[in-house]
Amino acid sequence: MDTSGVIQLTIIIISVGLSAFFSSAGTALSSVNKVRIKALSDEGSPNASIVLKILNNHVKMSNTILTGKYIVNLTASSFVAILTFTSYGSYMTAIATGLLILALLLVGEIIPQSTAIIHPEKISLLCSRPVLFFMYLFTPIAYILGKTTLGISRLFHTDIRQKGEFMTEDEFKTYVDASHEEGVIESEEREIIYNVFDFIETMAKDVMIPRIDMVSVDLNMKYDEVLNIFKESMYTRLPVYEEYKDNIIGLINIKDFILLTDKEHFHVKDILREAYYTYEYKKTSDLMIEMREIAANVAFIMNEYGATAGMITMEDLLEEIVGEIRDEYDGDEEELIQTIDDNTYLVEGGMKLDDINAALETNLESEDYDSIGGLIIESLDRLPSDEETIVISSGITLQVKGIGQNRIKKVLMTLPVKTSLPELESTEKEPSAEYRVSDIEEDLRENRDSDS
Repeated sequence: MDTSGVIQLTIIIISVGLSAFFSSAGTALSSVNKVRIKALSDEGSPNASIVLKILNNHVKMSNTILTGKYIVNLTASSFVAILTFTSYGSYMTAIATGLLILALLLVGEIIPQSTAIIHPEKISLLCSRPVLFFMYLFTPIAYILGKTTLGISRLFHTDIRQKGEFMTEDEFKTYVDASHEEGVIESEEREIIYNVFDFIETMAKDVMIPRIDMVSVDLNMKYDEVLNIFKESMYTRLPVYEEYKDNIIGLINIKDFILLTDKEHFHVKDILREAYYTYEYKKTSDLMIEMREIAANVAFIMNEYGATAGMITMEDLLEEIVGEIRDEYDGDEEELIQTIDDNTYLVEGGMKLDDINAALETNLESEDYDSIGGLIIESLDRLPSDEETIVISSGITLQVKGIGQNRIKKVLMTLPVKTSLPELESTEKEPSAEYRVSDIEEDLRENRDSDS
C-alpha cells in the first residue's frame, strides 16, 4: 500500500473514531442528570460548567452532533470507496462498504451509545470541551440547519423553539427521588421539598393551635396575674380576650410588658397590640406571604360565625416546611407518638390523621375530622368515655386514654399483628430405620396366608 493508501486508511479510522465520539457524547449529554451536573458545577468543576452551558443550548448541541456524525460517516464511506476501487477494483467496493456499515453500526453506534447510557455523567464531563469546540466550529452549518428546520416546522404549525410542558408535581417528585438515590440531595432536603408541595395545599385550620389549647389573657387582669401566665407558659406573645375567650381583641408582647415602669397602675390595654385575623380555609402559603408583608408573627383564625377557632404563629408555618423547631423550652415536651411496643402506640388525641399515617404507615381516614380523636367520635357518633375501645375497619384498635374539657387527650393505638403464612409441615413420615427388610418379608407372608 502506497503513501496515499495509508493516508486514506488513517482518515477512515479517524472518521470511525469520531463517529463513536459523537454518538457517545450525544447520548451522554441527553441522559445526564442535570441536577447532579449543577451540583458539580457549584463545587467548582470547570467541565461541569461547560456541560451546563452545552445543555442550556440543547438545539445547537443536537445540530452539532448530527452534523458531525453525518460528516465523518460520509467521509469514511467516501474514502473506503476510493481506496478499494483504486487498489482492488469495483468488485471489492461493495464488500468494503458493507464492512464499513457494520463497523459504523458496532463501533460508531451500538458500543459507544451503550457505554454512554451506563456512564452518562463521566462521558459528558470528558466530552464537554471537544463538543463545545465542535459547536463553535459548526456554528455556520448549525445556524443554517436550525433556520431550515424552523421553517419546515412552521409548515406543520409547530415551533421547535417552544419549550415543552411544565413538569407535573408527580414528575418533579420522581425527579427528586432519583436525585436522592444518586446522592445529589440529602434525605432532609428531599423531605423539605415534599413538605413544600404539601404546604401549598394546606389550609389554616390544618395547622392552627385550637382555641382550647390557646394560653390567653383577660383584658382586666392585674400585672402579677399576667406575669404568672408569662412565666408558666414561657411564651413571648399572649392573646388578649374581653369577657369571653372567643372574643380575641389583640395580643401583648413580653418585650412591652417587662419595660413597664408603673406596675401599680398597669392595664393590659396599655400594651395591647392590634391582632391580625384570617379565616379557617386560608391557604397557608398565602397566609405566610401576608404575615411576612405586614410583619405579623401571630394570626388568629376565625370560623364562619366570627368566633375564634385558633391561632397560628410564623413558627408553626415554618415547621410545616422544615420540621419541628425546638428551643431551650421545648426539651420536656412529650412526643406526639410514644412507642409502647412493636404494634402499640400512645398518640395525642389531637394529632392529625395524615401525620399518623406518615409516621406509622397506616391508612386512617375520616370524612369530617382531621384528628385521631375526631375519628373515634365519628365512629361512635358521640363523645366516648374514658378507656372506651373501638376497632375500626382496618383492624386497628383505638382505646381512649383520658377525657378532659370534652376532648380526647390520648389514644392507645394497637395495630394488627403482621403474621406470615406458616410453613406447611410434611405429613409423610420417613420410614423408621428400625423397620428392617425381615419385617417387610414377614408382613408379605402374613398377607399371602390371609388371602389363602
